Amino acid sequence: MIQLLINRECPEAEPSTSFGGLPVKGLDEDFQWPICQSCNGAMQFLGKLAVDGRIEQVFMCQNDPGLCNEWDADGGGNSVVVTAAREFELATPPEGGVTTKETNYGAVVLEFDSDDYEEARTQWAEENGLSLRQVLGQVFGTPSWIQGDETPNCDICKKPMRFVAQLEQGPDWKDEMDFGGGGCAYLFDCTCDSSAKFMWQC
Repeated sequence: MIQLLINRECPEAEPSTSFGGLPVKGLDEDFQWPICQSCNGAMQFLGKLAVDGRIEQVFMCQNDPGLCNEWDADGGGNSVVVTAAREFELATPPEGGVTTKETNYGAVVLEFDSDDYEEARTQWAEENGLSLRQVLGQVFGTPSWIQGDETPNCDICKKPMRFVAQLEQGPDWKDEMDFGGGGCAYLFDCTCDSSAKFMWQC
């Protein structure tokens, strides 16, 4: 059974799964906007996913695309901020750098009777007469790797991390997320210390 992420043009109230806009922070949290380890610039907020009562927020450096290892789970060019807070407010982006996207769209999860992601998203698009771009990815299940399995290990327990989501670049080419041009991103987490990692392939 595949759980597809389908585009919802108007995102639900925070903190639902959504892309673009602003990240959220817990009212009692000391939120620090992620900084790229290569260029020392503030990263761009891509989106957040509601996962098992937590919010996993994805950031990726876009200050100098292609030069900051933003595709690598351990390269320092992307970051995942995880929070289990129950009350939120919007975070304020730092000045300078490419930190936000103008677009803001949500997602709904639809179960699809298939074990193959590519097959499921193609069938959904054909049955609904819509573009494949309306399928934003999948949650849980099995990743559909473009270049082969690159599941990262947790930095604490050293075990392979749990696959959380596969993300497409977005519903509109004019403001899509930059995964190398037609690539896919992959989100992972670990329950040993509530950490998460992000990467993409093209």
